[in-house]
Amino acid sequence: MKNLRKHVECSICLDTFTKPKTIACLHTFCCECLKRHALASQKEGKFRCPECQAQIDIPESNRFDQLPTSFHHNSLLGLLAVQQSGDGSEITCGVCKKKSVEISYCFDCEKLLCCDCINAHEVFRNAAFEGHKVTPVKQFTAEDYEALLKRKAFCSQKYHERKVTEFYCRVCEACVCQVCLVTDHKNHDIEPLEKAADSARAKILSGAEQMKGKNMDCIDVIRGIEETAADLETNFATAKRQVSAVAEQMIATIHECEHQTISTLEKTRVSRMEKLETAKNQAQLLAKQINQAAEFASDLVQRSSSSDIIQSYKSLQERFEELRKIQFAEIQVSSFVQFFSTCKPQSLNLGFIKNGEADPKRSTVEGLSQNFQAGVEAKIFICPKTHEGEINNLHVDQVEVLIEPVDQVASLMINEEFSGNQLQVKFVPKFPGTYNITAKINGEKLAKSPFKIQVKEQQLELLGELDLQNENLKNPTGIAVNSKGLIAVASCDKHCIMIFDKEGKYVRQFGHYGKNPGKLSHPADVTFMNDDEILVAESGNHRIQQFNVNTGKYVNIFGRKGTGVAEFEYPQSIFMDDRGNFVVAEFDNNRVQVLTKDGASVSKFGDSGPGKLDGPQGCVFHKNMFIVSDYHSKCLKVFDSSGKFLRKIGEEGEADGQFEDPWGLCIDGHGNILVCDYERGVVQQFSIEGRFTGKSVVKLQSPHGIAVMADGRFLVSDSFENKVFILK
Repeated sequence: MKNLRKHVECSICLDTFTKPKTIACLHTFCCECLKRHALASQKEGKFRCPECQAQIDIPESNRFDQLPTSFHHNSLLGLLAVQQSGDGSEITCGVCKKKSVEISYCFDCEKLLCCDCINAHEVFRNAAFEGHKVTPVKQFTAEDYEALLKRKAFCSQKYHERKVTEFYCRVCEACVCQVCLVTDHKNHDIEPLEKAADSARAKILSGAEQMKGKNMDCIDVIRGIEETAADLETNFATAKRQVSAVAEQMIATIHECEHQTISTLEKTRVSRMEKLETAKNQAQLLAKQINQAAEFASDLVQRSSSSDIIQSYKSLQERFEELRKIQFAEIQVSSFVQFFSTCKPQSLNLGFIKNGEADPKRSTVEGLSQNFQAGVEAKIFICPKTHEGEINNLHVDQVEVLIEPVDQVASLMINEEFSGNQLQVKFVPKFPGTYNITAKINGEKLAKSPFKIQVKEQQLELLGELDLQNENLKNPTGIAVNSKGLIAVASCDKHCIMIFDKEGKYVRQFGHYGKNPGKLSHPADVTFMNDDEILVAESGNHRIQQFNVNTGKYVNIFGRKGTGVAEFEYPQSIFMDDRGNFVVAEFDNNRVQVLTKDGASVSKFGDSGPGKLDGPQGCVFHKNMFIVSDYHSKCLKVFDSSGKFLRKIGEEGEADGQFEDPWGLCIDGHGNILVCDYERGVVQQFSIEGRFTGKSVVKLQSPHGIAVMADGRFLVSDSFENKVFILK
């Protein structure tokens, strides 16, 4: 009961409440104070609470007296009046209604009693009021005040104001007395007041608990705001320091440029002055010599005899002639100099400022429900949104994306250019499994980040086949594609090379069976040297031939049958490495040879030592590694650029990641190894580390050669079907 006055003080007039009224936010004010404040400050039918600034509706017809009365504060006012009686204030008797300074309170009757009523109460103590506790107000303890505050209320209806309210009318939502039950509230839904109060208490406590939870949410929001404010101050302070640092660097750079330019000017000035000084000295020396000759001549004429003049005449004339012939050196030094500025101070710019407009909590990531496959480029989209949930069109936010496990992502690229108000993120998951994507805007994670995705094995599906235009392929083997999309296919049993355009339609063919240059015998593989020329590996003639792909004309020939350097036995594979050399895998010599484009030997490997080859069928070069398909070993073998064996991939078998007859292979744009298994009729995909990551889903008859097109599709030759299929 301490500071009771503070609980009954109006925050507008700073006096005790007069007709206290409670508004929607549960704050209480004097009725008249509230009315004056609301009408003076209202805008569009609303005013703000003086305490919490909540927006409150103006009562209909400005009837502030019809706002809910604060019965609790009325009770506190009554209690305050009782407290003040100890200071000599008069209090109204609860029975006879007389005002008196000497007032007591009966805790059983729950009434304030004057002296006369106390005397009457004592008269009937033995008959009716036995055991009642009566205490003078001046002797009240804190517990007595609490009990007084909780005393039963009396009915507000006329003629039965002395009746205690013991019931609650649900229909009228009012506390009523016994008399009310048989008059105004007859046949209404009535229940005992204490029961109704118990139910209300439970609901109030429940609501209070919910409010505590809501308050904790508010605290979290405030904490978040404070953290954001702290981060804001830190980031802006950092940005200011960065601006100052850049400015200082620029000033230092300008001073350095000033020093260098002035130094250059000074060197030029000194050099020119030296030249001018040299020219001046030469001119002065000549002038001195001329003056000396002139003075000598004058003295000779004026002071010498005729014989002396005659004797000196010749030498003097020779000297005059010598001096006359001396030419003044042309001055090759210009006095002109002017500084031309290449810097426009008015356009000098330190940089630009990124103001984060996006709200990470409202921003989203799209594309997470797609079918992610190992080794296949995936695209997701970051959609920055403002605090209002609208698309952020400014695009000045810092966006970060982390995909884990990091070592299982082949590439990650964030496209800074927005498309359709979205930031595109491209990445290639190397293996099947679970990946976590963490997205941040301005250093803060997006809601629900990190996002979890499942990556499946790559599934190569059959899309179609090359259009032969009624031509026949016989045992197609090697395939090659140039940068323009032109396709070359080796038709082994037809002894020719067939050309298709980038749409996959047959264009022409060249080559016929024979042993002479320009003739072919069982071409096994083909590769482009450039967009206009190809190399063909002939297993029948044990050699390599070079052709113009546009005309089909023979250009050059390399090698012959044998086991020596630049000799071949059944070359099965040919391709160009990144140094412009061509690489040949020989089935019978069990080796791989590397030769220059002119046919000179560079190196060979695989015919001895660890990783010894046994029937190599295909070979590719990727990131300084040779990858060879080895027929009899039923695996792939990996060598470094010097030919040193590193490891093998796969083993014999019919399960995923195993081989029966590994043949042609290629590397796609994401570093995946694609291998044809001739016997099993499948194309398998491996990571560069050698882990199986996918395969073709359609059964092929005899896949032999494989090549990748510019758009990522694969061409696979089928020797049994005599077709070239398109897979993706």
